[in-house]
Amino acid sequence: MIKPDLDLLEQVLQELEVSCLRDTRGGLATRWQCYSLFFTLSDDDDVYSARTIYDRFFTVDDKPPIRAVLDEWNRDTTGLKVYTATDDDGTVIIVSEATMRVDGGVTSEQFAASTTAWLNAAGSFHLWLSQRLPLAGLSGEPC
Repeated sequence: MIKPDLDLLEQVLQELEVSCLRDTRGGLATRWQCYSLFFTLSDDDDVYSARTIYDRFFTVDDKPPIRAVLDEWNRDTTGLKVYTATDDDGTVIIVSEATMRVDGGVTSEQFAASTTAWLNAAGSFHLWLSQRLPLAGLSGEPC
């Protein structure tokens, strides 16, 4: 059993041939064509998390139909929760998040498998969202 750290995470991403960079807040970020994925390992509560911010921008008036779409995903899938966030300027964005407690330690294989699964889930959600939003009459300024 190990307690993962950013160096191990960076190694896992390199093995997956995923380019990444360390941000100023102590996390690792990856950039894809239509979204950014941020990995963090919290020392305070021993939580490993992946948060994805999708490059789609909405108004506050769009929130009810967006929530209906996101509720569909949250109801029909597991492992990746999705929600809206509103910036100070009123812009609404879509975020996905996955977390795992690592306070008791994890195996290297478990850590790598979770990281891989989260990368795949972020991409799968992006594709699903790209198909589902137009059906709900939303575009969200696609990338």
